[in-house]
Amino acid sequence: MTELENILKNEFPESSLILDREAMEPYSRDETPEKLVFYPDAVLRPENTEEIKKLLRLANTYNFPVIPRGAGTSRCGGPLPVRGGVVVSTERMKKIIDIDTKNMFVLLEPGVITGEINRTLKETGLFYPPDPASIDSCSIGGNVATNAGGPHCLKYGVTRNYVYGLDVFTPDGSELNLGGKVLKNTTGYSLLNLFIGSEGTLGIFTKILLRIIPEPIYKNLVLAIFNDLNQATEGAIELLRRGVIPDALEFIDRDCVKAKKAHESELPDLKVGDYLLIEIAGFSEEEIDRYLETIGDILENAEDILVADQPSQMEALWNFRRGISEAIDTENLIIPEDIVVPRNRIPDVISMIKNIAGRRKTRIYTFGHIGDGNIHVDIVSTGDESVVEEILKIVADAGGKMSGEHGIGWTKRKYLHYSRDKKEIQIMRKLKRTFDPNNILNPDKLFI
Repeated sequence: MTELENILKNEFPESSLILDREAMEPYSRDETPEKLVFYPDAVLRPENTEEIKKLLRLANTYNFPVIPRGAGTSRCGGPLPVRGGVVVSTERMKKIIDIDTKNMFVLLEPGVITGEINRTLKETGLFYPPDPASIDSCSIGGNVATNAGGPHCLKYGVTRNYVYGLDVFTPDGSELNLGGKVLKNTTGYSLLNLFIGSEGTLGIFTKILLRIIPEPIYKNLVLAIFNDLNQATEGAIELLRRGVIPDALEFIDRDCVKAKKAHESELPDLKVGDYLLIEIAGFSEEEIDRYLETIGDILENAEDILVADQPSQMEALWNFRRGISEAIDTENLIIPEDIVVPRNRIPDVISMIKNIAGRRKTRIYTFGHIGDGNIHVDIVSTGDESVVEEILKIVADAGGKMSGEHGIGWTKRKYLHYSRDKKEIQIMRKLKRTFDPNNILNPDKLFI
């Protein structure tokens, strides 16, 4: 038994600790397609905050890494223990503590699965809008750590727009209680926002306060099928320009459609084409009808427009969209990118990316949240990663950034300079050293 194992066994209950290598295997990986594996020296599954505080203080005393982990759904190696150390899994901290319907807030622990939030809120008429594709497997703590997005963020905003409070332990084991049930707060620097999107490098969350809002009563989901890629992307831009702000506006290119239909599909009769998926919602049927009429006029060049107005139909279409990444991953080794560019540049950027695929004799799948400029670019790997840099140069020239919601993690850190200049990276490094002078918490993430 190692010295670290002895220390941990003396300090933590057996029920919270995993030391067996075979049992640690699920914590050695995440959903990064490269199938990276890094075994921790131990896993702690705390049930209370005291165990987290104790671990962080031990880590500073004995100088071992601590790696926060939500549900392990990262696609860029965010929770991987690349230096070994102790993985802190929040999977047992999964209580929804309080639902305040008057002030419209929900207080919960970080291990709550994101999809469970709205299932619990169903009878209240309120909902939490951010909805990553992994909504039924990712945790809210991981979502906050990466500032996760999803299809409905076009209209409603990303995770950051709903986090109003955090209880967080900093790397030295100190506890911060940030924010609260107030809609305005101009009392100095926003430490709350500093922790959101920090990818487990600055602190470990123990409680999260989320704003929730009234859920629209009526919903329809429109599928527009195009024969031409540019017609689909230009159609999406025109919808927004003409004042149609749907709840969700998603794009799926024909290569993705083919991959999904070949893998598995609840909708085998759908035509192959370039898709726009448009969700509209409101508080009256008349509002929905006006949206449908306007969408039909704007997208008149679509080959086909299908309208789903039953929950089962809408769920089938959303399952099709959410299953794209899984279908692509099973076919090839994928390098996943999630670029974000100004919306008016989307048609040109996607066209240039497709030209790169043709020139390099590979496939590049494009799909995602076209309404807010966030496009997932899944590259079939040929072993030459220079294709990533070529794409990121195009994104930077278009005024875009390399990640809209996945974060940087371990796999993308070498490309951070395409989105942040040298001075910005220096400032972020200084912030990291200020909070974590011993580099205990999730080392080797974000920066090289």
